[in-house]
Amino acid sequence: MPHFRLSRNTAFVLITAVAFATPPATTAQNTSTNSLTDPKQITSSESAAETDLPLPLRYQADGISDGDVMPGASGLSAADFRTADFDGGLLKQHENDFTAVPEFSGGIVIVGDKAAMKIGGFIKADFISDLAPIESEDSFITTDIPVGVADYQNARFHAKQSRLSFDTRWRVEQDIARAFVEADFFGGGDGANGSLRLRHAYGTLGRFTAGQTWTTFTDPSAVPQTLDFEGAVSNVNRRQGLVRFDQPLGRSGWSWAASLEDPTIDIEVPTGLSGQPRSESPDFITHLRWEGEYAETQTAVVLRKLGFQQAGQEVITGTAWGVNTTGSFRLTDCTRVYSQLTVGEGIGSYRGSPDIVSTGPNSAAILPMFGWMIGCKQTWSDRLTSNLTFSQLTLDDIAGQSASNLRQTKYLAINTIFNPYERVFAGAEYLYGMRENQDSRQADAHRIQISFGFYLP
Repeated sequence: MPHFRLSRNTAFVLITAVAFATPPATTAQNTSTNSLTDPKQITSSESAAETDLPLPLRYQADGISDGDVMPGASGLSAADFRTADFDGGLLKQHENDFTAVPEFSGGIVIVGDKAAMKIGGFIKADFISDLAPIESEDSFITTDIPVGVADYQNARFHAKQSRLSFDTRWRVEQDIARAFVEADFFGGGDGANGSLRLRHAYGTLGRFTAGQTWTTFTDPSAVPQTLDFEGAVSNVNRRQGLVRFDQPLGRSGWSWAASLEDPTIDIEVPTGLSGQPRSESPDFITHLRWEGEYAETQTAVVLRKLGFQQAGQEVITGTAWGVNTTGSFRLTDCTRVYSQLTVGEGIGSYRGSPDIVSTGPNSAAILPMFGWMIGCKQTWSDRLTSNLTFSQLTLDDIAGQSASNLRQTKYLAINTIFNPYERVFAGAEYLYGMRENQDSRQADAHRIQISFGFYLP
């Protein structure tokens, strides 16, 4: 019967913010210019154009003036369904933020008697050239860098990061209910034509959210902007089923959230055993967040119960935990710095590595990990931005592991993104990755990626 061993992670990293000095320039915004007038409702002018669609549905689009609003049969417009909780963050959203949801204004907004729906998304075409071996062709997954293989290169064109979303809202007494669904085309195997894949499918009413969306353990607003789909190796980028409660703590900018979430487990089963991972209880996650005018920070904690059942035996369990601290700070009107620190035991599956590793033919251990990231976004003009990201993930060197198991990986991304027209972008990015195995053997990868994109209005 295998045994689980808890190890202590005693790593410490000092993160120094790196900023690019430049004269002030106007920051480009891909957002609505609405203002918040009270804690629950956003009201403002909105561009719209009336069409001849039959009642009760009408199509609302950009094209007349800021003061023209095309109401539905009941006199409602999209502005009647915007709230500070759903849309307040969009007022600070930066251009080319691929993790943000589309703004609920203009474009394709269908307004009915008691509901409104925004259709959003974007087309993104990626042209990739690998200068050294890497097995993942569609995204830059540094754990897929092969060690000790003959040299080769990849060329890959795809549009799998393209997205389509439906944001539907309606009034429930004094609240606005929301149902949001988003998909991309990263379903199917790497290197193949993409098939539709569910990213988000959740509903929110008041402080309650249920469905599949970003885990409470992550902070999408602290993710640097990369053209590469994968992103920094230490970032928690998991979306999963959950039930969550969010609570603002007064008007000080502090908020708190707690959730029960899907307990996906990744176990490297010892070669001498046969069995299955078991998830007997959900992951419990909570976070404390602060948002100010120039900065924001969040600290999240996850507690997990990991299980394994050998054939014909009782389930054995171990406790896992993790802490993820993120932050971003606006140094100037043109420069924003991002940082992130993740530490824990048995949380590797939150970032694409095992939770439990084999330490022998009949033994296994919960795997400690430590990761960090630093990033910077520089706005050169209304149409031109640059981003720099560096991150590192380190797994414990527990005795008994396979020599080819991952020990450490690094990720570097440097890009420039140009917006020649509204809702159109083009960018170029250099990517560097390193993988080191437990036996200290390592390999590097280099990639050039060029992307073109078109946002739906």
